[in-house]
Amino acid sequence: MATESVVSPRKRLPRLNLEQHLVPGGGAVLEDDVALSVLPPSSPSTASTASSSDSKKSAAKTKLKAPSPPFEQSCLHERATSRLVSKSGEANDERVSDVSDDSDGDASLSRTQQLRNWLRRLNQTFGSSFLLLVGTVYAVQGFTSFSALAVNYFFKDNLKLQPTESQSLLTVMMVPWGVKPLYGIISDSLPLFGYHRKSYMILCSALGAIATLTLAVPDLITTPLGAVLVLMLNSLSTAVIDVVIDARVVEMSRLDPKYGANDLQSVSWVSMSVGGVLGSFLSGPATHNLGVRGVFCFAAVGPLTILVFSMFMHEPKTTVSKRHFKSSAKRQLRQLKGAICTPVIWMCALWVFLSGAISPGYSQVFFYFSTDVLKFTPEFLGTVSAFGFIFLMVGTMLYNACFKDMSFRLIFFIAQLSLAVVSLLDIVLVTRANLDVGIPDKAFVLGDAVIADVISRLKTMPVMVLCAKLCPKGIEGTLFALLMSISNFSRSVSEFWGALVCAWLGIAKDQYDMLWLAIIFRSALKVIPIFFLFLIPATDPQEIVDELDFSSPAHGDASKDNFEDEEGEGDDEHSEICLLLYYEVQQLDKWFVRDSYRSGFLQLLHRRTIWRWFLYYISTSTV
Repeated sequence: MATESVVSPRKRLPRLNLEQHLVPGGGAVLEDDVALSVLPPSSPSTASTASSSDSKKSAAKTKLKAPSPPFEQSCLHERATSRLVSKSGEANDERVSDVSDDSDGDASLSRTQQLRNWLRRLNQTFGSSFLLLVGTVYAVQGFTSFSALAVNYFFKDNLKLQPTESQSLLTVMMVPWGVKPLYGIISDSLPLFGYHRKSYMILCSALGAIATLTLAVPDLITTPLGAVLVLMLNSLSTAVIDVVIDARVVEMSRLDPKYGANDLQSVSWVSMSVGGVLGSFLSGPATHNLGVRGVFCFAAVGPLTILVFSMFMHEPKTTVSKRHFKSSAKRQLRQLKGAICTPVIWMCALWVFLSGAISPGYSQVFFYFSTDVLKFTPEFLGTVSAFGFIFLMVGTMLYNACFKDMSFRLIFFIAQLSLAVVSLLDIVLVTRANLDVGIPDKAFVLGDAVIADVISRLKTMPVMVLCAKLCPKGIEGTLFALLMSISNFSRSVSEFWGALVCAWLGIAKDQYDMLWLAIIFRSALKVIPIFFLFLIPATDPQEIVDELDFSSPAHGDASKDNFEDEEGEGDDEHSEICLLLYYEVQQLDKWFVRDSYRSGFLQLLHRRTIWRWFLYYISTSTV
């Protein structure tokens, strides 16, 4: 007799069964859309972010076609590899068996052989074309470090800005990274010139190249406002490209549910680190010898490279009516709303935001301090940045070797506490106490950067993995982009919050007497997110998310159109929604009182809130 795997009710939410809860005569329940089985994750996906049902059908039709060219950054790369599609059923079981056998034998192999086996397993699971795509795109993104140092000097020397002003403008420059889901919805729903992906890639890469070259023209950009607008355009082009790569990685990670997210994030970040190391090593000498304008001229090579690859990318043409665009966009927004309102998702998203935004950042203040007080040259600052990228790779490997099987709560506790302690080392440099014990400034800064970047990676890696595991099937790309936007926005809030703290303490160019106090304040606030770790589930969040049915009317899929028809369905519509809401409130109430959330006050507050909301909705719906 076949045995079924028993799922603990503490680990999974019960799936909504509409047939048991819809009133007679209610709207018909549509079948679940076919998931994009081979489309990759945190990166590009092909015809869509896997959010709209129409894009899903389009992708399902092309699943047996030849794979698209391996380089797509801002589009969901069409990885319709017939080899992986054909490896269903027994073939997939054989592959998983081979992978597990290799893993068991790793203990007796050398490090080189283990790495070789790991790469072979990656190639068998995800395919060489997809891995090459991810590696190239993230390497180009990492190479943006080549112009980052020039931007700092441009604000400081060319525009003559104070450190707090420079930090505020750089925060505004990063605003396009905070609305990444919008780019995914638009590209999924509205094709340009007949293409969902190719046209957006060409447009955004060309926009990034033009914006970068504009900064290279002498005496063209001479005001802070003009510089911020141009840099915002450059950030916009990079963010749109990043949406595609993120979506692809999230989708493809499901081919290996246990380690897929960890492995692909490792490939992504190692590739970005390689590009960052190269860009950082070149940035110092280039800034010193060519000046900031010359650096901007050469920095345009990155977006131009993407432009060339996107022009040769294969993608079938499609036509979408205006009506279809509106319905598709609305459907994706409903799905996204249903997902983000799920407790396990919004609680994790809240912790990710708090952990990044609650402590102030002083990046530009330390840059001014390094050049004005410590007299560091562009070459040395570029070297420090390169060492940072190198040890980002070390942190990535350390995470995969020692921490990837650790619970999210424990790894976040260790990382957050370590960051609070390591950040206090800056006081030694600011007070020049390092000179009293015979440690030169350059040696201390290099050591501090190495430790800080390793610890930072031990937090960033599990955040990326957590966000990937929170993405349900069907809306992987859009939801992952939203979670990454929340993370990016938290860093922007941190930098803007840091500018306010420095202004309040009177920290300015050549006035760094109170910088030590700002550092203590920052380190103290870094401990606070530890007290909110109850927001992170104690078990694997993917076990909960996989049990949710986002194709049901309660979660806003295409079938929800039956409940939100523009002409309305009178009392039947209200009755159906009330019954569904009643069911969902019960499930939320049961889920919230699990062992993962033991706070009595929090349980009481949650119960009172959701039941009052439900009763209010019933009363207003029957009026």
